[in-house]
Amino acid sequence: MFRQVKVDREVFGTGENLLVCGNVMKLPEEIRALTGKVQCVYVDPPFMTGDHFDRSRAYGTKGWKSGSPVSKFPAFDDRFMSERQYIRLLNKIVSEAHELLSDTGVFYLHLDWRMAARGKLICDKVFGTDLFLNEIIWAYESGGRSKKTFSRKHDTVLMYARTKKYRFDITRVPLDRQSKRKNHMARGIDENGRMYSYIRSNGKEYRYYDDEPVYPGDVWTDISHLQQRDPERTGYATQKPLKLLERLLRPVTNPGDQIVDLCCGSGTALEAAQLLECRFAGLDLNPEAIAVCQNRLRPKNLTVICPCGGKAELLAELDTENGRFTIGGLEVSYEGFPAKTTPMDNLESWETGEIRDGVFYAEQSFRRSFRYPELQQTLKMKQGIAAVMTTDAAGIRRAYSTK
Repeated sequence: MFRQVKVDREVFGTGENLLVCGNVMKLPEEIRALTGKVQCVYVDPPFMTGDHFDRSRAYGTKGWKSGSPVSKFPAFDDRFMSERQYIRLLNKIVSEAHELLSDTGVFYLHLDWRMAARGKLICDKVFGTDLFLNEIIWAYESGGRSKKTFSRKHDTVLMYARTKKYRFDITRVPLDRQSKRKNHMARGIDENGRMYSYIRSNGKEYRYYDDEPVYPGDVWTDISHLQQRDPERTGYATQKPLKLLERLLRPVTNPGDQIVDLCCGSGTALEAAQLLECRFAGLDLNPEAIAVCQNRLRPKNLTVICPCGGKAELLAELDTENGRFTIGGLEVSYEGFPAKTTPMDNLESWETGEIRDGVFYAEQSFRRSFRYPELQQTLKMKQGIAAVMTTDAAGIRRAYSTK
């Protein structure tokens, strides 16, 4: 007989990476334990837009296969009582980032036109103007057009170092020279058949070979916003493209380094860290964000610290002879779930494992995706173990045990 139990911590593998539901204004001890050990902190906080943002999510097997039905769930609130309240948040974020970084570490603060200037003043005060490295302009073409002003088509990423010993290797982010505009240069071919562009100045010829890389400046126009049908999209509002985060993280980190995102949202920085073989820790106030992040990360060496939600009935069958567990349904209701759907449509991911000292240790897991839209209803389970963790389409986590 399964009963619902309270579990706030789930561990996959060694659990060295962190995904924490918590408030940066009161930094959780698991994140604070990384003080002085972090190579890069990236933060994409709310921009003080005054808006409330939702998350759109494919629902059930049909939704993951065809894109419909899609449900909307709350994502995050970007409304503040005053500018003073928002500045207080930015001050806290920048101060905590400064404390977390190692001597070689680098900080990125991602803002837009609303608060970029104020963000720079705060960073100058906390880090010092001598440790300001770059104001990176990420320019894009997507979005609406203004007829009253020049359209606002860029974000600003402020880059600071913890000390003068900071690590930065631009050769890790080469660009294809052929993609750069060279209209002002003449073209040539050398004796080995290599194409190049060139200019002459003061009697000297300067050659730029097509097969040699160039490197980014501080204005990036070659990375676009995610389009509506981009397979990378999670449905989480204001999601940033993976290519952007890879370019930011790659020159300042090496495999095995620690990366922290204090407002992890949809988890782009965490996925980039995983691709770069770095350790990572993500923090977000919203349990919805934690569910989205967990869904896009490999369930390997990860600790998820997030409270479980409301009650629901789990329909399940344990095959003790063959070590298999079959889930038959999750009886939950939520106003955002589409009408005329089955209980199994509500389930987005689930794991089997065991609970020890109030911690769920995952053994096998399944997550819906565009590649695997149909729910896998049977997972392996060790003999004598009977514990299940589920996450429904609304991002609510629940734990069950027979003990």
